[in-house]
Amino acid sequence: MEKTIKNTVLIEKLTLFFGGFLLFTDVFFLLIGINADMPIIRNVIYVKLVINTTNIYLILNKHYLVSTIIICTVIMGFMLTGLVCVGPEAEFQLYALGMLACISYSGYLHNRVLKKELPFVMMLAIHVALYVLGYIYARTHEPIYHISDFAMNILIAFNSAATFGIVIIYMVLFHNVAIHSEEKLEKMALIDNLTELYNRHFLLTSMEHMEVGSPEDRWLAILDIDDFKKVNDTYGHNCGDYILKEVAYITKMTCKDCIVCRWGGEEFIILSTVRKDESEILESLRKKIGSEEFRFEGKVLHITVTIGAAHYEKSLTNDRWISKADEKLYHGKTNGKNQVVL
Repeated sequence: MEKTIKNTVLIEKLTLFFGGFLLFTDVFFLLIGINADMPIIRNVIYVKLVINTTNIYLILNKHYLVSTIIICTVIMGFMLTGLVCVGPEAEFQLYALGMLACISYSGYLHNRVLKKELPFVMMLAIHVALYVLGYIYARTHEPIYHISDFAMNILIAFNSAATFGIVIIYMVLFHNVAIHSEEKLEKMALIDNLTELYNRHFLLTSMEHMEVGSPEDRWLAILDIDDFKKVNDTYGHNCGDYILKEVAYITKMTCKDCIVCRWGGEEFIILSTVRKDESEILESLRKKIGSEEFRFEGKVLHITVTIGAAHYEKSLTNDRWISKADEKLYHGKTNGKNQVVL
């Protein structure tokens, strides 16, 4: 939800930016149009001023889809006007490059964030077709106006700077999207979605590449919530999920210097690679969970956990190390539960 709101704000800022940019270009080109006595461009800009002012109103009222289409249409129209009126030498055709990035990114945001289909493929096709037709026309016909070299240089500089500014902005945005997507995929691969602890894959990978601490300092413990099935059957799976998240949080806070992961179901694994008194840590964890009042939908639940732990031995494979801890856990589960077995 927070991410959606953040991206919606981004859409609003982008559309406002381009709406404001278009108003700025209107004023800029209006001055040039008046000074250079180009009535066609001047009249077109008058129309653009009305459209762009209306567009700002649409943006502020969150009509992003309509606003985006208007922005793209206005820029394409102005590009064609510039090509026909002063020719390709003024580099109006460069706006086509900026609009390709603008349309593509706008399509991504609308489809993924607002869940509204922006016909960006059709818009791209129309945009490219108009660019090709306009450029061919401009190359094969004399421009309507012949402007001074000074005015031409101003147009070239402004159009080039504006276009490359747009391209750079969207390159940065696409770069951020790529980085965010990679981080999200990495998190999905390593983090348990429910408890936000590390998952089984992360633990096994960490065990394969353990380099911290001496081997004799390493220990591993498996924690299992006692009678968890009864919690699910009595109070429902939503309550069960709540208990899992709370136990995960308590375990993570109690074992701060350890790797804590969700092993599966109601089982968690705690892995320590530095010298620690596992008996004290695990007993403290067991007591904290046992004394906690878990409140869910007006009900107060008390749960207990059983923990089995095993020290690392050089002769053990990682699978066998986990199995040793699991054997200790089984011993505790079959001998009264709610205990730590070392």
